[in-house]
Amino acid sequence: MPLSRAQRDALDRSVSATRMGTYVRVSGGDADLARARYLWDRELAVAFFADIALLEIAVRNAMNDRLAERWGERWYERVEVPLDDRTAAQLAEAHGRVVGPKLPGRVVAQCTFGFWAGLLDRGAYTGRDPRRVRCDYDLVLWRGVLDRAFPGGRATARGDGERWGRTYAHQVVTRVNALRNRVAHHEPLIAGYPLPGQRGPDGRERRRTAAEGFGDLLRLAGMIDRDLRGLLLATSAVPGVLDRRPRPRDLRRRVTPLRPGVVRSSVP
Repeated sequence: MPLSRAQRDALDRSVSATRMGTYVRVSGGDADLARARYLWDRELAVAFFADIALLEIAVRNAMNDRLAERWGERWYERVEVPLDDRTAAQLAEAHGRVVGPKLPGRVVAQCTFGFWAGLLDRGAYTGRDPRRVRCDYDLVLWRGVLDRAFPGGRATARGDGERWGRTYAHQVVTRVNALRNRVAHHEPLIAGYPLPGQRGPDGRERRRTAAEGFGDLLRLAGMIDRDLRGLLLATSAVPGVLDRRPRPRDLRRRVTPLRPGVVRSSVP
């Protein structure tokens, strides 16, 4: 739907030229298309966040249930559960955010998605020299414990032509966490999003498209419960929003420049 002049002006006043520049670049300098894509990007972020809200809780519950089954509901207090310095710091922050009694359910609910993703890593170090030791998450946390949190993992990995294991689970959850953070921080999705800390053979940061991000949501849901994947497919608004990505032919008005000198007019 074309915007009125007042609506265009309001959007231009609200969004910085730098931020809108991302949309202008991917729209070939077409200011009206850039505005339409900015609003579309907002709609896509809302759709993604609804799905991630469901998955984040599902991941947390699945992993916490297996850890509690092995070490009790206060598993995070047990000295035999190896937590490296990074994970321990995240846990301490979550513990500190709890208001009132530090009940297990409240502590677990405060743990971030990044915390759960970190438990699927291989583990790093804890302590200081000369008693600095490596925490082996693969041996203690994964095998026979967290691997059971993802009963559909083997079939999901096989569908990707990959080998099922902690590394595969960690990669999928980490990619979903990257998308979650992108959406939560109101960063653009129009040109995809980076995977922090992951670089390709050319040294450049790896990126995912929004469509690939939705594929990762389906992977993660299928790893936890194939019926959860079916629910996501049936209820997610993401595919519909992706199909409605504004294209030049969708606009009925000519370009109205964002700011003098910022964008060029489109050619007939």
